Amino acid sequence: LLHTLVTMQQEKSKEYHSRLINVTAKDLTARNRRLVEVPYTATLSHAMNTLVANSISALPVAAPPGHWIGAGGSMIMESDKQTGAVRKHYIGILTMLDILAHIAGGENLSDLDRKMSSQVSSIIGHCLEGLSLWTLNPNTSFVECMEVFSKGIHRALVPLESSVESNHTISGVELVESASAYKMLTQMDLLRFL
Repeated sequence: LLHTLVTMQQEKSKEYHSRLINVTAKDLTARNRRLVEVPYTATLSHAMNTLVANSISALPVAAPPGHWIGAGGSMIMESDKQTGAVRKHYIGILTMLDILAHIAGGENLSDLDRKMSSQVSSIIGHCLEGLSLWTLNPNTSFVECMEVFSKGIHRALVPLESSVESNHTISGVELVESASAYKMLTQMDLLRFL
């Protein structure tokens, strides 16, 4: 009986491990909504309203292509599915921590109206996480996603259809990605799956 129980547990463990290897970033984001973002010209007030209305803690910031260098040197673009023309360039992620650092920064907290009217493009990167923009190939395995997120990364963009053919994580400076749409994968998505 003990041998049978141990064998059953080993089989369950193998099945669980196999499931973790076969699940991809695309699978993990399948139920997530389309990406919620703000334009680089949005005010901090607008961005905060967007965060609250969507119950999220970070927003990608989009700008016209060809005018900005993306966070960490990334070139993450959104292009028209039919024509392939680039519509926008994701230049960074605005997090709640960036917002808090911006509001609390300086000596004059009484100037809240001025701070709330700041453009988000001037606030990105107040905290280290905003200085990098990460993306994961849709075919990145759950285990590889865990490895990336275990290094302190909280979120990454996942293209619905990648133009980069790879089964490996591609990120930061190495990435030139153009897709018709993205979804956000977060550490919380991995925890929910587990």
